[in-house]
Amino acid sequence: MKFDSLTPLGILSIFGEDAASFLQGQTTCDVNDLVENKGICGAFCNPKGRVISTFYLIKSENNFLCILPYSLLERLQERLKRYKLRAKVDICENQLNVNAFDLPKNLPWLTHETSEEFLPQWLNLDKLGGISFTKGCYTGQEIVARTHYLGEVKRRLFFATYENNTTIITSNTAIIDPNDVTVGHVLNAQEGVLQCVLNVDAQSNRLRLSPSFQEILVLKEVL
Repeated sequence: MKFDSLTPLGILSIFGEDAASFLQGQTTCDVNDLVENKGICGAFCNPKGRVISTFYLIKSENNFLCILPYSLLERLQERLKRYKLRAKVDICENQLNVNAFDLPKNLPWLTHETSEEFLPQWLNLDKLGGISFTKGCYTGQEIVARTHYLGEVKRRLFFATYENNTTIITSNTAIIDPNDVTVGHVLNAQEGVLQCVLNVDAQSNRLRLSPSFQEILVLKEVL
């Protein structure tokens, strides 16, 4: 099952003599693995390991194009500038058309409501090749690495479907089990298909949206 998110996307250009080393210290992925005009997914985290924004990163000479949700572009730009210090790097919005890029399907995009709510593994970035556990330190790395090595991935990203595909579902809508216990949240919705972050032990086809929806969710697969 493929999922084309309807999330509007923007682009940050990160360039300069120190651009690669700067990004290496801020991203979950290994920037050194990038080759010209071929991208990689990853995340920028806060010091607690929670994802500020996911992204798709493309290298073009000393210029890195970082594709991310447009609603988070300004927030992320401000965060990165705080870590810039004396690094020879510039960060600015790029006006290129995102549609010119062939982005992978099923990337988990965040919003203002879901930013800084999830660990990278909860978004399955480890399964998507968006986390390096060998490259060294980056912001939030200690928590992300501990989660990996202790095997404590308590939530995962799933597909789910619901019958009434005309219902408008917003990101961060709670998902509850038959006992009315919240077991996860909606990440993205698209015409009857959801990306949802769920407790790994809550895989029941009796899950439903809450509080204002009564849609029964049918889980399809882990993303």
